Amino acid sequence: MPHPDYYKILGVPRTASEEDIKKAYRKLARKHHPDLNPGDAQAEAEFKKLSEANEVLSDPEKRKNYDTYGDPNGPGAQAPPGFEQGGGFSFEDIFAGFGGRPMRHGPERGEDLVHTVRLGFREAFEGTRLSLRVNRSEPCLACRGTGESSRKQEVCRTCNGKGKLGGGGGFLSFGRTCPDCQGRGMRAPACPECGGAGRHPRQETVTIAIPAGVEDGARLRVAGKGEAGRRGGGPGDLYLQISMEADARFERKGPNLYVKLPVSFSEAALGAKVEVPTPEGHQTIKVPPGTQTGAKLRLKGQGMPIPRSSQRGDLIAEVAVVTPQIQDERSKDLLRELAELNDADVRKQRGQHHG
Repeated sequence: MPHPDYYKILGVPRTASEEDIKKAYRKLARKHHPDLNPGDAQAEAEFKKLSEANEVLSDPEKRKNYDTYGDPNGPGAQAPPGFEQGGGFSFEDIFAGFGGRPMRHGPERGEDLVHTVRLGFREAFEGTRLSLRVNRSEPCLACRGTGESSRKQEVCRTCNGKGKLGGGGGFLSFGRTCPDCQGRGMRAPACPECGGAGRHPRQETVTIAIPAGVEDGARLRVAGKGEAGRRGGGPGDLYLQISMEADARFERKGPNLYVKLPVSFSEAALGAKVEVPTPEGHQTIKVPPGTQTGAKLRLKGQGMPIPRSSQRGDLIAEVAVVTPQIQDERSKDLLRELAELNDADVRKQRGQHHG
């Protein structure tokens, strides 16, 4: 029984490369896969043709026999019904590049590391330098990070040269790619120095400059201080996750600092100059006459430094008028007299104001 035109089935010329055949098969297999076309007999039949064509054209020996003799099994061979199941693509191979993750054969970048660093207010305000002991890895010098010895490659013992594990009969193998040879079927013996890992663990002291004004939750990147790469890939990065300790005096919102400012009844009524705490000590701030609780007084440029600039945020003092505890009769008489002279119906005024 003559074999069909496999090149026509895959839509590729007879001069197509192995990669061209793979791409064509993956594209058409996704379109006609039975799982994506449930109950569609025509799609299933088409998928079988595609799988047979790929089975032949992706195998160099079978392809040569097919091109020379018209039969993948060679001259005079009788092909059994259907087609062989030994090679072909696994499910993950078909969908590689289609939401799947193809196996990596080339250089692979190392993983990033994340360390949480807790800072006090003073360290965040002034900036600081921290020395951290980091457990990371470095490439194995013996194998240059490949994990393989320089000896000649041999058949992978994990998959016995098949490149896949598991799977079974049928027109589609659901085996997974062998993790030890990465689907190649061949592998060099493991490097005796690193046991095949391609890298060695090490502990390193890393000094990091923390900029003044760093905020809670910030991530600082230290390039190249993560895990070593594999197969010649570059190292990952080290990230510092900043966590700030609360301060008893200041509440921080971005570059601005907020502080509670208690003032006496007379200071609020008459106005006054009072001291307010700042990150660098104290400064005098003017309380205008008639200041009410909740009023916000601003000191420009007395907040936190803004990283990578010469500017600073503001310090905002929130006024809290402290009502005096009157005990003696003399003070009570004075307040009664004050009330007769100055008190208006504040509740009525407030109602009129909002009415």
